[in-house]
Amino acid sequence: MRRSVITGLSAALVLTSAGVGGALTASAAPAAAPAAPAATTGVADGTFVSLKPTRLLDTRGASLGRKLNAKEIYNLKVNGRGGVPSSGVLAVVLNLTVTGPTQAGNIVAYPKGAAVPNASSLNFVAGDTRANLVTVPVSSDGYVSIRNAVGQTHVIADVQGYYVGSTTTAPAGAVDYFPDDPWRVLDTRKAAEGPALAAHTYTVQSIDYGADTADIAALAVNVTAVRPATAGFLNAWNGDENAIPNTSNLNFAAGATTSNMVLVPVTHRLDTDGTPLIDFAVGNSSNGTVDVVVDVVGVYAKGDGLRFRSAGSPKRIVDTRTSVGTTKLGPATTRTVTAPSTVANASTIALVTNATAVGPTVATYLTLWETGITRSSSSNLNPAAGQTVANMAMVGINDVNKFNIYNNSGTTNVIVDVAGRFDLSPNLATAPTAFSGSTAAPKASTAQVAPLH
Repeated sequence: MRRSVITGLSAALVLTSAGVGGALTASAAPAAAPAAPAATTGVADGTFVSLKPTRLLDTRGASLGRKLNAKEIYNLKVNGRGGVPSSGVLAVVLNLTVTGPTQAGNIVAYPKGAAVPNASSLNFVAGDTRANLVTVPVSSDGYVSIRNAVGQTHVIADVQGYYVGSTTTAPAGAVDYFPDDPWRVLDTRKAAEGPALAAHTYTVQSIDYGADTADIAALAVNVTAVRPATAGFLNAWNGDENAIPNTSNLNFAAGATTSNMVLVPVTHRLDTDGTPLIDFAVGNSSNGTVDVVVDVVGVYAKGDGLRFRSAGSPKRIVDTRTSVGTTKLGPATTRTVTAPSTVANASTIALVTNATAVGPTVATYLTLWETGITRSSSSNLNPAAGQTVANMAMVGINDVNKFNIYNNSGTTNVIVDVAGRFDLSPNLATAPTAFSGSTAAPKASTAQVAPLH
């Protein structure tokens, strides 16, 4: 069901135009961050714990002080850092960023000790600063590996949360996932929701989910920067003006339409009439204006929903360059893909994928969605002509494990790598009911805010 929303008020803040900063290495002490959630009784395998975004790695810093070389593997300690507990972790959600690559290439993240997978996590061209959200299983000793394929590049990793492993206790804040038909919470291109975000400003978005509002811990959103006047980055966080994280979510070049998934924590508040609301914020770090589009694709909340199950290392199920899964997509073309049994079963409701558009002939957009339902107006990928660009897509599948891929313009190759799946909670026999909501009032932001970077 459709959620109702009112755009929050924009507020000024002091930001810098550098997309990433700070330094940590795999052997560094734990980053300053909220403590790991306290344990409470209950079984929570595959539940999610949202964290304040925290930087775990920046290869530009003094601890490493150089770019990763071709075929070099960086083993990043994640357990016990940035709010991730020292044990009981199935997978972490990382926002990976490359900056200053010497040539076109890719990096891939996977559990330490596993073979290098035939997959990619983030694709880039020479000189790029580009980000992508990934879900990565954690090795038994608490590490993930990041491998650079060719050339040299700096790599940054910011943690956004983690999925709980096999345990007899549930960390405080552990919640299930509830997928939703994508719906647009913000589009500054529209007069009623604009104007475009000015340089160094942010906007707070408020949502009313009715009786379910109090149970929500985080939202899965796809954030798109449209027609930025200058290079820069966007940052999404829980809207707390006094706790803006020193991280970035979406890096863009001047004029480039760029998307990235974010698992954004929310802040709870009461409206003037006592109605419970949730807030999150999106900030523009650049020195120019940028239009921002935000689509909600799912909710992390208390209750019986879906649980994450790891695929181990990423598994490639679509590569149209070699006719794996399907073939190259033409203009206004939809292809149907069947997820193999290696990544889906009878309890699977959705897949956690990394979708990549490879060399489209013209600028286009691509959408992934469950077979058998109407395609939404939102997009997962917005590549320019000739670009190879990736984005996480949490895509539903039907009862025979099928999903669709739509390409709007020109022709393009597509790759889909699966990081894991969402299965029914052990207490459910059928897919959970979608949340419902009503109109929310905007949050007025009046407090002085701290610098984002």
